[in-house]
Amino acid sequence: MLTTKPLGAALCGAAVLLVTACGGGHGYSPEELNEMIVDTVRASARDSADGPGGPETLFDPTTYMCTPAVDARTTDAWRTTAPRSPVDLGDSVELGVLAPESAEASSVTASVIGPGRGSAAAVADTEPGEWSSVRYPDDFEASAESGVHTVIWSDTESGTPLTCDGFEVD
Repeated sequence: MLTTKPLGAALCGAAVLLVTACGGGHGYSPEELNEMIVDTVRASARDSADGPGGPETLFDPTTYMCTPAVDARTTDAWRTTAPRSPVDLGDSVELGVLAPESAEASSVTASVIGPGRGSAAAVADTEPGEWSSVRYPDDFEASAESGVHTVIWSDTESGTPLTCDGFEVD
């Protein structure tokens, strides 16, 4: 029991310091602090190789979501389209992206990551409010393989990930 008293006292002291230090004096409102935290997390995820759009991003065909999520840093969402049921091996797959009205990108890159983690990319021109599409594997230097494929759409010029989708090949 003697070992818990110093630990408890240290934790209590830390809590008092935390409450008094965070109670004022830093000059930021709770909203400003929240925005600073969000910006730091986004920058960390963007700069990390395993962050959104990185090699660890995977599409889940049961939820139709990518993990970790890939979201553009805009108020408007980029929309995508891909087959929602498995396609036959050898069939061509149309992949599409709808640029929001506020989009500044003039072209997008669709990177398809196969089940074996190999990847291929194709570029498409884009305009705000318009759909752009590519065909896999026709527009890519790749051959399809059975399994789940992840599609990461990014701004061709900056490389910034915009959104993610995927499809499954039987």
